[in-house]
Amino acid sequence: MLKTTNVFAVLLIALGVGAFLTSSSPTALLPAYVGGVLLAVGGLAIAFATASKPLTTVAMVVALLGALAPAAALLNRASQMSSLALTVNLGMLALCATLFILHVRWYLQSRRAAAPAAG
Repeated sequence: MLKTTNVFAVLLIALGVGAFLTSSSPTALLPAYVGGVLLAVGGLAIAFATASKPLTTVAMVVALLGALAPAAALLNRASQMSSLALTVNLGMLALCATLFILHVRWYLQSRRAAAPAAG
């Protein structure tokens, strides 16, 4: 799951930097900030293997918040956004929501796999 998190983090960073280079607006970097946090959490989880499960939970929360922020922005003012802002928000929503769903699936699968061993 950590490699997947790092891949999504790099994609978010690329989305944010690309949007910033196109628009020069500092708010275009928001996906890059979320990606940077995810990359840091993924790096910490790789460096400290014993803390990988709690750090994976942190990554799941960051992905959820990263999905909720553009969703709220799209609900409130999608009609007022430029095409670039709309694209960046939709891209961030898609990436973060997909990562969150993958984390939830991974978590549920690991719980199911651990259940017979505990019984």
